[in-house]
Amino acid sequence: MVVLFSWLLQAVFVLVVVYFALYVLLELRVLLISNKVERCKLTEHTAWPENELKSDFNPQVSVLLPICDVPAVVERLIDSVCNMRYPASVLEILVLDDSSDSTSVLAQARVDWYAAQGINIRLVCRQGREGYKAGNLANGIQQASGEFYVIFDADFVPPDDFLLNTIPCFKDPQLGYLQTGISYENRDVSFLTRFQAMEMGHQQYVTVGLSEDGDMASLTGTSCVWRKACVESLGGWNASTVTEDVDLGYRAQFGNWKYVYLRDVVSMSLLPETISAFRVRRERWARGLIHNAFKHARQMFRQPMPLMKRLHAVSMIFSSVLLASIYVLVLLTLPLNYLVDLKGAAINWAVLSFFGLVVIWSINNAFGARKGARVEDRIEIVRMLWDNYLYVAMFLPMAWYYFSGGIRALFGVHGDFFRTPKGMDEYRSAMPRINSVLWAGEVFSFIYSMLAIIVALQKGNYLLVPLNMTVCVGFGMVLYFSWSERKMHTVEVSD
Repeated sequence: MVVLFSWLLQAVFVLVVVYFALYVLLELRVLLISNKVERCKLTEHTAWPENELKSDFNPQVSVLLPICDVPAVVERLIDSVCNMRYPASVLEILVLDDSSDSTSVLAQARVDWYAAQGINIRLVCRQGREGYKAGNLANGIQQASGEFYVIFDADFVPPDDFLLNTIPCFKDPQLGYLQTGISYENRDVSFLTRFQAMEMGHQQYVTVGLSEDGDMASLTGTSCVWRKACVESLGGWNASTVTEDVDLGYRAQFGNWKYVYLRDVVSMSLLPETISAFRVRRERWARGLIHNAFKHARQMFRQPMPLMKRLHAVSMIFSSVLLASIYVLVLLTLPLNYLVDLKGAAINWAVLSFFGLVVIWSINNAFGARKGARVEDRIEIVRMLWDNYLYVAMFLPMAWYYFSGGIRALFGVHGDFFRTPKGMDEYRSAMPRINSVLWAGEVFSFIYSMLAIIVALQKGNYLLVPLNMTVCVGFGMVLYFSWSERKMHTVEVSD
């Protein structure tokens, strides 16, 4: 029985490593495409001739601004959107307000001021918050008259030429959806914000290659443009998932609508600055992404695709499952050290392969992250290697958040939504219970990996020690961030 259990654990480990290998190789291919596109800088999907931007294609556009309890950023959002350049006769701005605090008063005042200047803007409120953001958008488009819907979340600041650079792309009648680049005002506040900016930058850089190659992509629901006919053909946003944007994007791509990614059209945004806000946000994203992965898996496999495009689709849709499975590897380290003599076992090739893949992935990721986040500063090699190691280590707590989100999705928790506070108001905001659960899991993971290291040293099974050491570094960082956050909150209260 013990031998059977040992082989089962080894089989799970090998399966995850094989899946990770497929992901790494496919991502390397996409990054090479992205790099080629960046060198060319002028392709059908990444740049548009100047005469296209000055065309007379000026359809009716509705800008939708879903907001909820965001008093710190609502005024600047409305200001930036009202300063966008586009013919006023075919532009309307709808502030979709689900707030229950002072946000509504601030928003109404800014709306009234701009309306008095002749701008077509109005505040749209509804009785309840059914469906959260998805429900808010569904209600908003019932009030909208545009042929195209432009969506910005509350913490975004679009450039004034956003519409001039995006709307001409929709001359292609098959183009259903357009996504633009995102940068972050508070990127350099701390290591946590730099990590997020790099990680999101890597995702954006990968999307350049996916878009160019015509592969499926997971696109965000902000700083984007939707064709009304596309949204209507898909039945609109689905409130059964907390990542309604990803769900609609998948359905659009399965429905043979084209998408375009314009990395050089950049809106500014804000990142969570505390570990509490970060972990709660990532668990919510994980829950929605994993839910959507299994929700759309059958349709994805039924969809006629060439082999390479299907492999990319599988890799992209299940990337959240892969990240959650990395935490499974962490959990396997202790029983493997007890049950298997790694010095002579066949699994040592899987462990060594995993470490090699991590090195390749980390180099690819760091390259794509710096390109995507537009980080141009040069640093010495030792500092770069250390930063890259910490960057990799942070993915292990992320794996725990995704594992937790996957478990909750498995038990049917699909629609539990918590708005992510950002900026300087984060540490004052009350967090949901899941934040404490995730923190407890961080403590457990740190202690668990320390125990795994001790057992490995006692038994002479040194092969998994680097993994457990990196786990301790990653979870040690987030626990330190938690301590700093609580200390900051204590000082704020005492003052």
